[in-house]
Amino acid sequence: MREKNVTIASSTLNLGAPFNEVIALSGLLPLYTSIGSRLPFFDNTLDIIHSTLFLDGWIGIELLQFVLFDWDRVLRPKGLVWIDRFFGHKEDMKLYLEEFNRLGYKPLLWRVVPKNDKLGDELFFSAVLEKPIRG
Repeated sequence: MREKNVTIASSTLNLGAPFNEVIALSGLLPLYTSIGSRLPFFDNTLDIIHSTLFLDGWIGIELLQFVLFDWDRVLRPKGLVWIDRFFGHKEDMKLYLEEFNRLGYKPLLWRVVPKNDKLGDELFFSAVLEKPIRG
């Protein structure tokens, strides 16, 4: 992406494979952070945050609040949060969706659909949300 003057930072868990090394070999900037750490960026600097199958119903509400607060901190006004296939149990999903709503972002896409690969008691949530300009 260097030829387009774009820097993409990516973080993944090295579970059984060297995923961060693959990220670096792809010309991207690998991040070595834990989910409970603040992102190593200044306030209002990122244009987009994308999360795929990472933040899921296995995390507690307090940790989700922390992550969303930090995303809000580093995202520029009019920037996008793209949540791709966040999943959790049906009875918990309402609580998680309330946290995403609490951001006050404009929903450009908001979908909740059944996750059909297990017992049928889980849902997928995907969304593209735009951060408002705050005065």
